[in-house]
Amino acid sequence: MQENIERLEEMIGYRFKRKHLIEEALTHPSCDNGISYERLEFLGDLILDAIVGITLFKKNPSASESFLTDLKSAYVNRKYLQKIGEDIKLHKCIQYRGYEVPHLDNFIEGIIGAIYLDSGWKSAETFVKRFILNKKIEPMQNYKNLLSSIARKEFKTEPVYQVISEKGPPHKKIYTVKVKIHGKRYVGTGKAGNKKDAEMSAAEELLRKLGLK
Repeated sequence: MQENIERLEEMIGYRFKRKHLIEEALTHPSCDNGISYERLEFLGDLILDAIVGITLFKKNPSASESFLTDLKSAYVNRKYLQKIGEDIKLHKCIQYRGYEVPHLDNFIEGIIGAIYLDSGWKSAETFVKRFILNKKIEPMQNYKNLLSSIARKEFKTEPVYQVISEKGPPHKKIYTVKVKIHGKRYVGTGKAGNKKDAEMSAAEELLRKLGLK
């Protein structure tokens, strides 16, 4: 594991004072050794959202709320984070069991959480700006926000999301989510490896069925 840590530290240009934090951030639940990135991923997700949101707000003083929301969604999108993990060859550093390499976006968020706990906000911000906010990308349509806005404006209500199935082992779950608007017969269904993406997919499908996408 020490070799993995040293490889990552060299790639990201950051040395951890508390090595157990990065060891935890690089460990997939499939290892079943009592530690995994999951708690650090939760923390890193919150910090990433805040850093990206604050940075975009400051950089775009005249931008609308919807533009900022869609642009933030693009930067924290799991496919984008996955690509960043691939770019820094994160698959060479992580610990996991099995033949299939786990999703690297979860490890990116785990690393952000680990850096924050190791030396605070500024170091986490430096990592995010260097590896995530360093590219100019196009805003991504946030279908959940769009559906919610339309539901409030047109139907005076909010969309209702429900997890209808949850399959697979803890470290490789597949969620199926449905969404509907009260009084409308159409239902949107989405499936993904996490609830957030499944809800986004369900919202997109419902918008399509309603003829709004």
